[in-house]
Amino acid sequence: MDRLKIGVIGTGRFGDLHIKVFKQIKNCNVLAVADIDKEKVQKIAREHNIYKTYTSPDSLISDKEIDTVSIVSDEDTHGELAIKAIKNNKNVFIEKPIATSYEEAKEIERLSYLHDVIVMVGNISRFSTPYYSIKRSINNNELGDIATIIAKRNFSKSWFENFGKRVHPVYESGIHDIDLLIWYINSPCIEVYAVDKNESGYKYPDSFLSILKFKNGTIATISSAWLYPEKGPRNLIDTLNLDGTIDAQIEVVGNKGTASYSLNHPGYSIWSEDGVKQPEMTLWTTEIEGIGGAIRNELEHFVSQVIRQEESTVAPVKHSVEALKIANAIVLSVQRGENIYLEEEG
Repeated sequence: MDRLKIGVIGTGRFGDLHIKVFKQIKNCNVLAVADIDKEKVQKIAREHNIYKTYTSPDSLISDKEIDTVSIVSDEDTHGELAIKAIKNNKNVFIEKPIATSYEEAKEIERLSYLHDVIVMVGNISRFSTPYYSIKRSINNNELGDIATIIAKRNFSKSWFENFGKRVHPVYESGIHDIDLLIWYINSPCIEVYAVDKNESGYKYPDSFLSILKFKNGTIATISSAWLYPEKGPRNLIDTLNLDGTIDAQIEVVGNKGTASYSLNHPGYSIWSEDGVKQPEMTLWTTEIEGIGGAIRNELEHFVSQVIRQEESTVAPVKHSVEALKIANAIVLSVQRGENIYLEEEG
């Protein structure tokens, strides 16, 4: 395979972003797009000169001309759509999370090997330079043995209206930091305790905090709150103008050193009559040659692995399955009000 024939499922901001980036990559041809909203799918097809449109994801998946599917739909659809795509012998890129059901996640992993296709999940932080730099410092033993990791990821309150009725934040925001813990610690999580709080009144809580223990003795905390005020610093304004704030911080503490990174910082700012902006410059930047940053690195990596027909060693499917197992344990711990002990699988 030297040129991917891609179908994208989902026409929201990220579906549009995926199409734009895939069209920048020389070995890609975006042939089709699908969304249950007929007007949206036709609009985005016109904007990007895509000649095939579907209002049924299943129809796109069944299209024999397409060899690769990018799933950028709502979180609870990821598992079902990925399984169908793999059974149709498609290579699959799935925006995180891999699924919301652990059974579906395990089935995706099993089927990817059975059908000999490439599956990769959009754990974008692994392709962001600061987070990768921390990984290198761990691999080079600059930090020594990791004792603890503290991670938080907070968002603007106004955004939660889109997610509070749809999905628990552990699958939307927390999954990023769960994935980083798996990547950095490289040991199975064995115990989880979590609490949450609901200030917004939606179906799902807008904040949670969890404590995790790993087999090698490392302990970690993950927290996330979708409660930042409207007047908080605006940093997601480049390429995808979300008009709000993401405040992610991580600190990795070892017995020889410490590494820390804050995604929201005033290193670059724009002052105007509309207020102060602190543009985030690592995730999906607008550059001279188009869209860059972690999203470009991630999708280019996926394309190269499909062409080689080799599973990614940077973001293997098994890590996303493990991340979902931990995310589900966090939700279960809140529901039961007790520690959840995770069994290792052979």
